Order: sequence, then structure tokens, then C-alpha cells
Amino acid sequence: MAEERTLDYKTRLSNLSESQRINLLAARATALGYAFAIYRMPNSGQIMFIAGRKLRQIDHEDLGSLESGYLISSFAGQHYYFEKDFAYLSESDSENIEQLFNEAPDAPTSNWSPYVSINETPETVEEDYIENVRSAISEIKSSELIKVVPSKTKRIALSTGRIPDIFVRLCESYPSAFVSITSAPELGTWVGATPESLIEVNKEGVFKTMSLAGTQKYSGEPLHTLPWTQKEIEEQAMVSRYIINRFKEIRLREFIEVGPRTVSAGNMAHLCTTFTVDTLATEFPDLGSVMLKLLHPTSAVCGMPKQPAQKLIQKLEKHDRRLFSGYLGPVNMVEGSYIYVNLRCMEIQETQAILYAGAGVTQYSVAEDEWQETELKCKTLLNVIEN
Repeated sequence: MAEERTLDYKTRLSNLSESQRINLLAARATALGYAFAIYRMPNSGQIMFIAGRKLRQIDHEDLGSLESGYLISSFAGQHYYFEKDFAYLSESDSENIEQLFNEAPDAPTSNWSPYVSINETPETVEEDYIENVRSAISEIKSSELIKVVPSKTKRIALSTGRIPDIFVRLCESYPSAFVSITSAPELGTWVGATPESLIEVNKEGVFKTMSLAGTQKYSGEPLHTLPWTQKEIEEQAMVSRYIINRFKEIRLREFIEVGPRTVSAGNMAHLCTTFTVDTLATEFPDLGSVMLKLLHPTSAVCGMPKQPAQKLIQKLEKHDRRLFSGYLGPVNMVEGSYIYVNLRCMEIQETQAILYAGAGVTQYSVAEDEWQETELKCKTLLNVIEN
């Protein structure tokens, strides 16, 4: 009988549309109180579901000590992890999926009611954000600060029943992004399509990270023709220097640097530089864990120097960033570990969602322009939600 139920659910899942499959798997995991993630890797056509019976808060970022699973961190540095107890990619590629449906068989599976945040998160009004940017510019001109990244929140009406369709449309609209639904009773439900990789270590031991900074509207013109201002070029260079200085800090000199080059991310273009290290050749097997600890939060989402930038952000912002500009992603899976900065994201509430966005502020910033940049970044999600 159990075998028949297993076959029934595998067949049922394989016959559903992507959004229906997401709804069924998410509803089942949520009914059982499990943490789960549904994600699509950049430039991949496959959607992955993994779930764990328990979300653990951990006090370190040692990737080598973790089993296959999913790692999550807040901006402030609270780290969470769940081990992969269940997985589904396709009818022929699943793990313990029958157990997910056989546990508490009477629990509902049809309509997904997501874990939602009960936090009171204020919405940032334009005048307040512009004043924050002006305060940041003033602080930069009178202190050791070089860059600060103030963030804002934006509330929109959203039916939770639309989340599976929104996820599928994000995958279609942003093929080079890491698209994810990350959900746990302790953290609520987050949906995002981030263009920024924090660290990756593939199964061959190749480590990669990137500096991604500078933003302008992109309408499909040839990328090499896009002009960049001095402010944007210097902002991107700061992030690259920050990474190189972390390499120097650990006496790592054997790395390949490529860029900066212009890349597109949906309706935006950015300057991007990639850094690659062969951890086997350099005899540095734990480089991923070391750099994860050193890089977060990056100067692209916080500022530099890091400590005074964090202090000013805490002073200026009226909201708790929570998972925004933290990181998340699969660890120690067959392909390796792939951790992304949680940008272009929203936090789900009962009848609405909270969007988060930030902009890099330097001495050359114009406060009104930085507000427009955050509006442009919110369009990553709004373009899909509203159309």
C-alpha cells in the first residue's frame, strides 16, 4: 500500500504544471512544519525542492561540517541551516519524497498557506530615504567612511496564492538569476531573484566570487555600449578591492580576476568582476568557509569600512533588514555549494509583501538618484507581480 501511495504521488507530481507542483510540495512541507527551499540555479531549466524536518541556528559558517542542505543568514549575521531530508527534481530524481507524503497522511496538501512574518516592518517614504542618503553623504565627507548602502522597504498588496505563479514567472523573466522561495516557521517566507553570487565551490574544488556594483536602467541595447559614471566605476572598484584585500588577509595570491564588464540582470545593468581560485592547486580546501565569513556583509550591501558602515546603517534605518542582504543557498549538494546574496527579494505577510532594496552611496551620490535606483531594483519583482 505504501509503495502504491509512493507511485501515486510521484506520478501526480510529474503530471502537474510547475506552479501546481510548487504549490503541492510547499503545502505539504508547511503542513508538517518543515523548513524548505524551492530554487532555480542561474542559467538552469530545473527547479529544485528540498526540505528539512528541523531548522537549526548555527554559530559558524564552516561548510565542511554541514551535510547536504540549505544555508541561510540574516544581514546581521544570524546563521540558519536545515539538512536535506526530502528532495524533488523530477519523477526519476527524488529523495524520500514518499515519506514527505506518508507522514501525517491526513494533513492538507492542496492549498498552500505560507509561513508568514508577524514583524511590524515600517514602509520607507521617499522623503525619509532621501534624508538618510544626505546624512550618509555628510558622514562620508567628514569621517573615514567611503561608502554606505542605506536600504528601504516598500509594501505591496499580494495574495499568497499567487506565489507559485510568481516564482515560475521570475524564472522565465530572469534566467541568469538565482530564483528562490525560502520558507521556515522561524523565518517566514521569502521570495527573490538575486543576480549576485557570494561564494561558490563546485565539485571540482573551484571557488568563485564576484563584485557586483553600479546600476543603471537596461533596455536591451548592446552591453558594451553602455556608459558608466565616475561614481559607478569607483563604487564597483571599491567592492573589487574589498575582495582582493580579503585574499591578501589570508595570504592568497593565486587567483584569476576577470572584469570589470557590463552584465545585465533583467531591467538593470551592473558592472561585474569575477574572481576564481583553484582550491586544490592552492591547497586551500576550506577557502569557501573562510571567504564566506570574511565577505559577509559585502561592501556592495553594507559599505566600507564595514564596521562604521554597519553602525551608520543601524542608526539610519527604521526597519530590520532580517534576511534582506543576508545570504542563502544550497550547500554540499552533488554539484557543490552555491551561496547567493539575498537581493531583489520580498518577505511575505498575510495579505501583502514587503520589498527591500538598497543603493550604494558615496561622496558623489545625488540623493534623489539613489531613491530612483531603489525603485528600479524593486521593479525586478514588481514587473512580474503587476503584469
